Amino acid sequence: MKIKTLKFAMPLVQLVQSVTLAKPAALAALVAMVPLLSACETSTLKTVPSKLGQASSMQQLRASLAAPGTVVFTKHLSANWQINLSGLLNLEHPKAIEAGLEERAEPIEIYLYSLQHPTKGTYFVDSGVSEKMLPNSDTSDLSYGVKMAMDTDALKVRKTTKSIASTFPDGINGVFLTHIHIDHILGVSDLPKGVAVYLGPGDVQLSNFANAAVQGTTDRLLANAKVLRQWGFEGSTKPQVIDIFGDGSVWAIHSPGHSPGTTAYVVNSTTGPHLLTGDASHTAWGWKHQVEPGTFSANIPQSVTSLNVLAELVKEFPQIHVHLGHQSL
Repeated sequence: MKIKTLKFAMPLVQLVQSVTLAKPAALAALVAMVPLLSACETSTLKTVPSKLGQASSMQQLRASLAAPGTVVFTKHLSANWQINLSGLLNLEHPKAIEAGLEERAEPIEIYLYSLQHPTKGTYFVDSGVSEKMLPNSDTSDLSYGVKMAMDTDALKVRKTTKSIASTFPDGINGVFLTHIHIDHILGVSDLPKGVAVYLGPGDVQLSNFANAAVQGTTDRLLANAKVLRQWGFEGSTKPQVIDIFGDGSVWAIHSPGHSPGTTAYVVNSTTGPHLLTGDASHTAWGWKHQVEPGTFSANIPQSVTSLNVLAELVKEFPQIHVHLGHQSL
């Protein structure tokens, strides 16, 4: 299936995913979409500092990997989709050029991860896909323009967030987002009102013209959260790390580049350590060849740095199971 594009030859889905404006052509595309265009933030939802988690360090994270894990970790396939490869992978990287990679519709997947902590409850990482995205649904949080740009006809739901959440009788205590892009918040509306949603700093506050096309959709998708809780990444040492529960079981690593607040997570589980890269690395080829994401990212040089940090961690601890943003290894 062909990826839908605007007549200005720039995929709007690039704006939806990256929510960034880097070229004049993007302005032309947005002017065509939004009659009264003005820069705005990603969401109008209020942000508050997270009371969960404490500032830590990579040294302490590394030390925690020596202890047996306590969290029950499960990866759920929420949907299959496809999107432009140039957004997922920097096709101008020498390795991509040498491999002869060119623009194409790339098959991808949307995931939700469940973390069952022995005393703190059950949390999700990213939100999966809600029942509103099912073909027979008569309601949608997505605007018509966003639905067309995302080519939602190509989105094949495998398991809704509501169906996953129903397997946890004690409920879901919160959602840890890797970032705020639409394909990572599609399932929040399946969760109860007031659900605690956590994300990295800067994602909500990022102000640009593309948000005029997607802000309303983002607000509706996150409405059940009411407020958004921002991780308190602190200190001058990079990368910035948070010990989420204070017991070394789940870690947040600030990994900016794809978006300002992109966050990777390390889970010390009963089946060993797991790294959830989020969109710090989208594809299996990109991870294996250490090629950063492409045009969907807000800051590609930052993406390179963040990808290198995560790769070095896995190189040092090869027992880590790696889970990428949109493909499985």
